[in-house]
Formats: sequence, structure tokens, C-alpha cells
Amino acid sequence: MKIRFWGVRGSLPTPPSSAHVKQKYMDLLRRAKDADISTPEKREQFIETLPVFRRRFIGGNTSCVQVNAKEKLLVFDMGSGLKRLGNYLLESAGDEKEREVHIFISHTHWDHIMGFPFFTPAYLPNTHIIFHSPFTDLEERLRAQQDFRFFPVDFDDMASTKEFHTLPAEGEYTMDGVTIRTIEQHHPGASYGYRIEADEKSFIYSTDSEYKDLSRENTQKFTNFFQDADVMTFDSQYTLLEAVHHKKDWGHSSAIIGIDLCAEANVNKMVLFHHEPENDDNTIQSLLEEARQYKSINYPDTPLTLAIGYEGLEIEL
Repeated sequence: MKIRFWGVRGSLPTPPSSAHVKQKYMDLLRRAKDADISTPEKREQFIETLPVFRRRFIGGNTSCVQVNAKEKLLVFDMGSGLKRLGNYLLESAGDEKEREVHIFISHTHWDHIMGFPFFTPAYLPNTHIIFHSPFTDLEERLRAQQDFRFFPVDFDDMASTKEFHTLPAEGEYTMDGVTIRTIEQHHPGASYGYRIEADEKSFIYSTDSEYKDLSRENTQKFTNFFQDADVMTFDSQYTLLEAVHHKKDWGHSSAIIGIDLCAEANVNKMVLFHHEPENDDNTIQSLLEEARQYKSINYPDTPLTLAIGYEGLEIEL
């Protein structure tokens, strides 16, 4: 199973500002002051020694994660990152290739569906798209997004073949050796998490979920769903204070809450995901460092590791 992140932001796309770019340049120049960067090769080597968030941007596109399992192409959410995924599919295989794309939708808030009208493979007749979701009216929702009042190209003018498959709100679905389990999450209008299992490996896509009551009774179904996962995304948009007080009922969570749940469920790796659009890379990195400190103090013996979700991150299981 191979996982690749194309969009990791929450709420709306967040391109880097001029101030963020300058911040990166200044940090790079400071670190290069005593380094040997006299040749192109040495400059390349220097760049590669830097921490990931120092040498690149975390990214401003909204939620989109690609999973390749058992020769199946699975896509989780259609945020603005879907545009780049579409470009990649065409660049790597060409526009003549017959392709089947399985798209799983957590929910239909704008930041999770806005990329579909810009998904170039959807305009090609040799593309077959199967949408999977517990929402029984998903087709109606996607068509509404491309009403001429909101977008110039009608849903039916996209030449791909489209199929809609309704999943149980909390159940299991298997296709060609890949098992997908669903769970309903706490979010305005509802959202759904997905657990993908293939070749004895497991990945959980969980975002836009709020954990209002952290008693064992109310978190048990989630820790059961997360149990022994190899990798999972976790909605880490807010700080702990924001999640439990300032932005209560907004439908999001924090890395600290994620650590508590993942430690209980024996998750191997938690990827911080759905980053707050107001947070720059340094702020997100500081949230990761705080989360790691919290984990080391409270769960020093658990195997759980933490990582920032960034555009281009690849994980192979």
C-alpha cells in the first residue's frame, strides 16, 4: 500500500504569502552561512540535509490523499489538491490510458469537493470514476456545485463515466482484496472516516471530526476503529484550547486529543492533517513539537510516532 498526500489544509486553500516566502528565504540563508554551497551539487546536498518543513512549504491545497492498494487507485476527498493529482495521473500515464478511479468522500463541505471541477481526467472518456460515500444524495450535491450559477461547465459535460456507490454509515465493503470500513464522525452535517486494509496493512483517513466527550464510553467506538492501524490522518486543525473551548462545535480536533486516542488504540503513526489556514509552517511545526512533548511525557512507552502531513509526503506500507 502506498499513500501520497496532495492536499493537507483545512477550510480553504492557503497559498503562501510574500511574508511566508521571505521567512523561508531568511531561514535558508541563515542556515547556509557556514555551509559549503560552492557547487550545484553541494547546494543540493545542503538542501537535502534540512528538515522537511525548512526546505519546502507544507502546502496550501485542501484535503486530498491518494492510496494505491492491490492495483486499485483510491482517492480520499476532492479538495483543491485533486487538481495536482489529476495532472500527475496524466503526466505519468498519458491521457490515452484507460483508468479507474475510486473516490471516497468524507463529506461535502466546500474544501473537500472544490477540486473535482478541475480534475482533468474527469473530462476524458477513458476515465471511469466511482464515487463512494454514505451520503445517498452525493450525486445531487456534486451536480449542484457545477450549476451554471457557480461553475461554467456542467457535470454532464465532463466526458468521464461516473458511478455512485452508497456505503453504509458504519460498515464494511470489500473490492478485489481491499477492505474499506466506514465510521460516522461528529461534524456539522456529518462526516465519515475510512479504514483501508490490504496485504495485512492498514491506513485510516479521518478528518473533520470533533471529540466533544472524551470519556471512554464515548470514544470507545473510535479507538476500536483505529485499533492497531499502521498509519492514520488525524484532524489537527486546532490547539487543544481551541478544540475544547474557543471553537467548540466547529467540528474539528487537535493533535493532543489525537495522541490520547491513538495511544489507546495502539496506532503506529499519526499524521497531523487538515491544518488551520491561518497557521504558517512555523506555527504548524511548533504544534508538532508540542504534541511530541506531550506524547513523550504521557505515553513514553507507546510506539506511536507523529508527523506533519505535507503536500508530496509519501508513505509506503
